[in-house]
Amino acid sequence: MSRISISCANNGPLVVKGLTRLIDSEGRPLPTKPAMGLCRCGASRNKPFCDGSHKGSGFDDARSPQRTKDRCRDYVGQRISIHNNVLLCSHAEHCVKRLGNVFNEHNTPWIDPDGDSVDNIRALIDSCPSGALSYSVDGEPQHIPERQPTIEIEQHGPYRVSGGIELANADWGEGASREHYTLCRCGASKNKPFCDGSHVHSGFRDENEPI
Repeated sequence: MSRISISCANNGPLVVKGLTRLIDSEGRPLPTKPAMGLCRCGASRNKPFCDGSHKGSGFDDARSPQRTKDRCRDYVGQRISIHNNVLLCSHAEHCVKRLGNVFNEHNTPWIDPDGDSVDNIRALIDSCPSGALSYSVDGEPQHIPERQPTIEIEQHGPYRVSGGIELANADWGEGASREHYTLCRCGASKNKPFCDGSHVHSGFRDENEPI
């Protein structure tokens, strides 16, 4: 199998090589090529593929100095400890919607590692697409087994990358997962190439028309 990799063209698309598993927001496979460009400016009329719209949209892939601070915080419980770097969060909200007794933004601290069973917390964190959340059990860091290399498209949201696909020249945040991570496709993230949840406020839509 050829090596699978992602690189970022300067102020342009994601250049994906060797990928055979690209899934749309409805779970359907999309056609792939040995090398292909995926839009990350948000303006392509042929999403998720690049059509050159970045050239006229003024897309700038520089990280913003206003991005969230890069810091991984530890929430220590009796058996399981939860680690979280807000910079990496894509705001899919799996945690607060599915395990609100552990992840509650109205509490201080907002993460309670003793709020549910170890098994339920592990399952939740294993499903976190961004890699912002990780965990240790009895003091030992835990890792998700490497999966089939895949890019899934979140509806009106980022590219969800899993399977340990190499991302060239990335400025990985503290505690970031290399096995799975989310990449911006709306063009508005302050932490490019990673998603920071800006699509939620930018009005980004999947429809193939300029935003």
